Amino acid sequence: MSAEPRSEPTRRTDDDVLARLVAIDHRLHQISTRLAVVGHLLSQLDEVRANLETLIRSLGSAEPVRPVGITNARAAR
Repeated sequence: MSAEPRSEPTRRTDDDVLARLVAIDHRLHQISTRLAVVGHLLSQLDEVRANLETLIRSLGSAEPVRPVGITNARAAR
């Protein structure tokens, strides 16, 4: 079994470099678009968190509410 001869590294032509740069630019655009979506989702999550904190504070400061017309089930047993 003979080993294949090693070839010297090939030099890229200008067209190869330009094509590679176009591919990189396209991929960076895709990443940027996805990051914008993630940023928007994070902003929405921050708004939900703030709303929940407000609701929890509001519920914590309110007096307990007893449902009208419902008796204690344990007492009825």
